Amino acid sequence: MSSVKSGLMALQRLRGSEREGLGRTALGRTAVVYAVLGVALLLTCLASYYVRRSRRHAEHVGLQLEAANEQLKKATRDVEGANKELEAFSYSVAHDLRAPLRSIDGFSQILLEDHAQGFDEEARDLLGRVQASSRRMALLIDDLLNLSRVTRSVLRHQTVDLSALAREIAAEIQKSRPDREARFVIAEGLVAFGDASLLRVALENLLGNAWKFTSKKEVATIEFGAAPYEGGDVAYYVRDDGAGFDPRYAEKLFGAFQRLHGAEDFEGTGIGLATVARIVHRHGGRVWAEGAVEEGATFFFTLGSGHRQGVPFPSRKAEVL
Repeated sequence: MSSVKSGLMALQRLRGSEREGLGRTALGRTAVVYAVLGVALLLTCLASYYVRRSRRHAEHVGLQLEAANEQLKKATRDVEGANKELEAFSYSVAHDLRAPLRSIDGFSQILLEDHAQGFDEEARDLLGRVQASSRRMALLIDDLLNLSRVTRSVLRHQTVDLSALAREIAAEIQKSRPDREARFVIAEGLVAFGDASLLRVALENLLGNAWKFTSKKEVATIEFGAAPYEGGDVAYYVRDDGAGFDPRYAEKLFGAFQRLHGAEDFEGTGIGLATVARIVHRHGGRVWAEGAVEEGATFFFTLGSGHRQGVPFPSRKAEVL
């Protein structure tokens, strides 16, 4: 009997120890669950905090952007208003200046035609100078207005046949002096993407300059072409074999009123190349010149990346006019 009782007691103790072990295991699992829940709650709180903070920051940035946009719109309106006022002022000043210049030129011409017998040679020469100065001033006013328009006008990009433009301009130039022995060599297939009106003005100035500075040569050649440039771009150029210039002063050529030749040698106002530079810069390109005294000059310009829109580089021969 005692052995049976001992066995039962041992079995009870074993079951008790099992229940105690199970309790400890359950307690441990509960603790782990609470710990995981606590960490999850902490992470949720942190995430909520950063979300609220990010939202407040985004709202603050949004308000700043909105304020900046309003300031930009206001600045744009102010600039547009100032440009309109400047344009109106320019035309008003130009009109007011042209009127007395026309009077000076007209009265000088009347004196020379109707009262020439009352003047000696020196007086007639002085009147001629007065006329020339008034006409030069009128031309300068026109050039300044054109420069102003180039700076303010809205760019309207389109595909432009530069070869066709150059041919038209060359034909017009040749009509002004059909007696001159000068030929234009114009490359075929030169196409660009830009403002057609402004590019015409640029070519008129460049080809007109070449015509002017070759005027003292018995036989002159003026060339319009293109050559590969950095980064797969194209550099267009106008080349002549005329008077050229001192390369030390090449950078000064594109400033307003900058002249490397005297007015007695070659007429002009010094605005033409400044106008070319403005047009090229507005297209995102650059312009530069190479030359030497009495060895001609070459004026290069680019029109910025992407202006050619995949147009292949011209391979056809140049046309001689």
